[in-house]
Amino acid sequence: MKLKKIGLILAALCVGASMTACSMMNGATSTPAPTMTMPAATMGATPTATGAMNGDNAAMTAAMTATESAALSQKANAAAAQVSEIDGCVTAIMGNTCLAGVTFDKQYQGEMTDRIRDMVSARIQSVAPSVERVAVTHDPEIVAQIQSVADQIAGAKNLSDVAQGFDSVLDKME
Repeated sequence: MKLKKIGLILAALCVGASMTACSMMNGATSTPAPTMTMPAATMGATPTATGAMNGDNAAMTAAMTATESAALSQKANAAAAQVSEIDGCVTAIMGNTCLAGVTFDKQYQGEMTDRIRDMVSARIQSVAPSVERVAVTHDPEIVAQIQSVADQIAGAKNLSDVAQGFDSVLDKME
């Protein structure tokens, strides 16, 4: 008799535990790996992106000062310029997003390739680990606009003062 009671209690506990586990899983959602694919850009610019969404970028921008952004951009410029095909690089960083405009070495006769884009992105992310999204272009007009945004960031008191210009350039690259 006692054995039946113990067995019944154990069975009830097992059913209860499994129901609790199932109810916890019903509310769970699976989050895909943080990768985004951006469409091919216009005007010779093609961004490469991984990671966070715009809401995350806004929060990170609020936490980052203009001085920190400018200093991080300088490190990113130097790192990206180490790619052998690249003569120079200008970057503007806000939150977890980086705009990168490159100029090619005079001896380089090729075009912007995925390999170069990936190397530039990797170099930037190696010195700026908070950057999850890198948009790279070699279009001279957009490179000049990135330089303008970078200059504005360097002189800004608040990154929010420059956010609209930054987003405008990013939109052109997408």
